[in-house]
Amino acid sequence: MKIALNVLQQGPISGGPEWWKLCDDAGVDVIGLPDSPALVRELYVVAALCAQQTSRARIMTSVTNPLSRDPSVTAAALLSLEEIAPGRIACGIGTGDSALWGVGLRPATVAQLRDYIVAVKALLRGDEAAYQGRSFRMQWTDLPVPAEIPVIVPVSGPRVLRMACDVSDGMLLSMGFGPHNVDYVLSLVEEGCAAAGRDPGELELWWNSEIVFGESVEEALGRGMGVGTEWLTMGTLEGKQIPEHVRAALVQFNEDTHNLGSEYQDENRERALIARAQELGLYEWLLARAPGLWGTPADIAAKLLELESQGMDRWMFYVGRSESDRMNQLRLICEGVMPRLDVG
Repeated sequence: MKIALNVLQQGPISGGPEWWKLCDDAGVDVIGLPDSPALVRELYVVAALCAQQTSRARIMTSVTNPLSRDPSVTAAALLSLEEIAPGRIACGIGTGDSALWGVGLRPATVAQLRDYIVAVKALLRGDEAAYQGRSFRMQWTDLPVPAEIPVIVPVSGPRVLRMACDVSDGMLLSMGFGPHNVDYVLSLVEEGCAAAGRDPGELELWWNSEIVFGESVEEALGRGMGVGTEWLTMGTLEGKQIPEHVRAALVQFNEDTHNLGSEYQDENRERALIARAQELGLYEWLLARAPGLWGTPADIAAKLLELESQGMDRWMFYVGRSESDRMNQLRLICEGVMPRLDVG
């Protein structure tokens, strides 16, 4: 099993090395670093330091977007990181989340994201890129190409999934974790790869979710549902297995997701969402879409082993909404859960 941890760098950069060393020493496969300038420290500055402070974990942008930087800027940043940590860099990139709405911008279209990925991958190969009517290439001295830097796309609906099957090296899947959700997602991957003439086995499929720790499963369920919901109403509700009778309530449930304070900095956010889900009649439906990662480290590990036996063997977890909780969450995962798994 492979584990990736998505760690917000909201506090001073000086606090990062302790987190990254803990992850690196524990066998975490990927350290994800978010790109959200109004919320966290600058992505590529943090990534360079993280690359210097670790020796084995991959460092992944988790995730950047096609609007904040020109493809040449992103390619230059990735190639520079590749010089610091050869073979340990990955580019997670989506249409844009808090990095964009946090400063009043709308996300990119699927077509924009596709064109951007194609351009960046061309530059990483050392080829000429064509983008928005321009043609250009990297002309560094001793250019480290072709660079093996996988491009991983977060997927929350079928349109992005089909595009990712065509041009990416993998996906961060947030389309539900119940058996019916997983079967649906994998069928879409099969269809998308068939249309693109690719083998699905070429793609890294990462299941992107949350862990909720507690003294028991029951106590953990009182702390959080353990499943993100904002993606359900992102872009469109179509193709996401959302029944008609819950759609209006779901839109109401997510009405404050585009608020940096409530979404990322409110320590009581998860409990408030539980109460809201119960009030709107969504609670049981949302739990049925969760991976069930609630409870003690032993409970979490047992559930992950069960999921691994079903073929879900790559997981990325968002770590801690609040600065105060983040190190505790990391320790529970790295020291409590991972020793019970066969990671690597």
